[in-house]
Amino acid sequence: MLQHEHFDVVVIGGGPAGTSAAILLAKAGKHVVLFERSAFPRFHIGESLLPACWEIWRRLGVTTKIEAEGFTVKQGINFGMFNQKPDVVLLTAEYPEYFERPYTYHVERARFDEILLEHAEECGVIVRREWSVSEVLFEDGLAIGVTAGPNNKLATTIYSLVVIDASGRDSLIARKLGWRQPLPDLNKVSHFTHFKGAFRRNPHDIVTFGEVIDGSVTTDIHTIDGGWVWYIPLRDNITSVGVVLDTRYSKKLGDSPQTCFDKAIANCNCVSDWLSEATQIMDIKTISSIGYLNEHFHGDGFVLVGDASMFVDPVFSAGVTLAMRSGVLAADAILDGFANGRDFSADRLSQYEKCIRKPMDNIFKMIYNWYRILERKDANNIILRSRQIPMLREQFIVLLSGGYDKVTIKQILAAADEPTSTYLIK
Repeated sequence: MLQHEHFDVVVIGGGPAGTSAAILLAKAGKHVVLFERSAFPRFHIGESLLPACWEIWRRLGVTTKIEAEGFTVKQGINFGMFNQKPDVVLLTAEYPEYFERPYTYHVERARFDEILLEHAEECGVIVRREWSVSEVLFEDGLAIGVTAGPNNKLATTIYSLVVIDASGRDSLIARKLGWRQPLPDLNKVSHFTHFKGAFRRNPHDIVTFGEVIDGSVTTDIHTIDGGWVWYIPLRDNITSVGVVLDTRYSKKLGDSPQTCFDKAIANCNCVSDWLSEATQIMDIKTISSIGYLNEHFHGDGFVLVGDASMFVDPVFSAGVTLAMRSGVLAADAILDGFANGRDFSADRLSQYEKCIRKPMDNIFKMIYNWYRILERKDANNIILRSRQIPMLREQFIVLLSGGYDKVTIKQILAAADEPTSTYLIK
């Protein structure tokens, strides 16, 4: 058994946030170990990515590998709002100047995450799969390492100069320090599964700007009573379908996740028709208490990244983009600490939190506005009005493509000539 190892950086978790940070630190010559408790590949939700990821992938040096995988190309997002026709189709190609490429991918997260983890190893990260971190160690408030070991075996002490908590919804450090904060206004529950043989549209019928990429799709979002439905076509004729419901409303639909899912889908004529000849190939999975936001994202000798810092409602597919961006920003802050006398104080690492909270704040405000629209059943909402107001449409497309640093919710409301008091702004 290895005893009292020492590393520059310990990373807890091998998802997109943890691997992004680890890759950049290893490429900069730092001695990095990453602990992942699961055996990869493993299922994970969050399959719809955003065009803003291209910039991050380029910096990580993983673009070629992602391109070569053959994931389903996503060219935009389609909103079906309160049965008003036509749907609102927003394509990144309408404003291609904002992003490196005007499309992205729908991915099987098991494979996407595995690509990133394998790339981390190639970059010099020591990856220990099926290892669990039982505790983050502190000395006078400073994180000094972790207790970790192979799953279900004796753990050992591993020291480091910095700890990156990328432990996902476990939020290891935040729970330890009492920083975990639920978001009552986003008290939602999600039920989701995969189907084989579901309908998918011809991209020539929906892509009206730029190049029509054969086999490409959009992410579909459709409103229903009590929430909304996602419809995400993947490779191999598989489609990810999920419902996100107000927790109280969900309880009215039935006691089992399958019953809740079935009844919610039945309320969406469009998706019901698309699934009429499809076969469900996976048991229903559930995530409850979707929204939370930790009080702080950093401290002396540690940072929280990805879902360990916050969990974003999936409606605008922001999760992976924010997770990877948080990993990149955390790595930048840590490298700054190395460049300044190995200063990993909370004050030095605060630049990370300041940077990631700006894009996070923009997307959270949009999410709150989304649920206010659903709550009011607002038939004159700003998404529908983007069909007639070019500036509003541009702002929406940039934001929903992941350009959280390029546009704000206040700009969107201003473009719609909408007073900020109309919607819930947090």
